[in-house]
Amino acid sequence: MTIDSPLSSTTNPKPIIALDCDGVLLDYHATFAQIYEQTFGKKLTIVSPNAHYAERKYNVNFNNEEKEQFKQVWNEYGWRRMPMHDGALEACLLLHEAGYELICVTAMSSNFIEHRLENFRLHGFPIDKIISSGYDKDNFNNNPKRKIIEDLNPVVFVDDLRRNFNNIQHVHTKLIFIDHEREDDPNQHDNIYYDAKYGSLLEFVKDFLKTKQHGEDIKWSQRPSHLIPFI
Repeated sequence: MTIDSPLSSTTNPKPIIALDCDGVLLDYHATFAQIYEQTFGKKLTIVSPNAHYAERKYNVNFNNEEKEQFKQVWNEYGWRRMPMHDGALEACLLLHEAGYELICVTAMSSNFIEHRLENFRLHGFPIDKIISSGYDKDNFNNNPKRKIIEDLNPVVFVDDLRRNFNNIQHVHTKLIFIDHEREDDPNQHDNIYYDAKYGSLLEFVKDFLKTKQHGEDIKWSQRPSHLIPFI
């Protein structure tokens, strides 16, 4: 099942965990290199390994014609073929076995929801609900996922872009930041609240399930001390 509008958690008997996709479940950067080679017949070399933007990572500068060529091939194949991040499938299977409903909340266009679902099925992810938030092209810092998360009120929301935690209010959701330590992270200096950060989804899930198994709660000691929680 795929969706492109928010769901209410009150209609779902299972506790919900909301997961971003690109950068959490699937590897956008690796796909960029694959689609570039398919489009232009040239292999890319990593120039800036810790870059947030794929173009900078591979030192790619498209002209308008090249950008359009790349976009056409990407739209046909890119969302269908993304490889997984290490440990992402294991993490999702662990959460699924523990009784959580996994919902993907992604900013990608709703036009390609079925492609993303196909990609999930290819890898065996236990995810069959996808919400497309889109994003504000005129204001990067406007959080496109805020209303969705407030409506879903999941137990946990995991994302690798700080912007997507901005101004989330009136929920009991734990906000988990997957920190890839990108040197050009567009929000690295912004005062955006989240509860904890981890290097990968699997790292978080093992910690989360271990504490739940022992009837405890995660000690949110990783929370940056300079951030102020929302009210």
